Amino acid sequence: MSEQYKGRIIDTRAYELADGTGWLAKVCIAEDVDSETTTDTPFSLKKIFLTKEAAIQAALVRGKQEVDKRIRSSEVQDIFDEANKLPATSRDGFSHYGDIGEARDGQPKSVPRIKTPDDPFRSC
Repeated sequence: MSEQYKGRIIDTRAYELADGTGWLAKVCIAEDVDSETTTDTPFSLKKIFLTKEAAIQAALVRGKQEVDKRIRSSEVQDIFDEANKLPATSRDGFSHYGDIGEARDGQPKSVPRIKTPDDPFRSC
């Protein structure tokens, strides 16, 4: 059984034990990395379920939990990256005209050179 959830496909499977005493469940999460690549992440649930329906339902719940966890992790990482972006510097880089930094929108931005005689990092 497959279900679309928050842009991912959650595929659940149930397998009957050989002795007929219960069911095992597996879930696979498929997500597009880019237009050509898709990653599949399989998980096996360790519990043994009494019915096939219970195994599939548990696998679906576990798949949705994993998707939600990944989305939160991705959002937190984006916020962390933005908050820890180094500001452009006014010290000389490899140019005598000033340094090149990155603006908040990610585009390169020229930073003018400041003439400070007591700056130990000033090249001349």
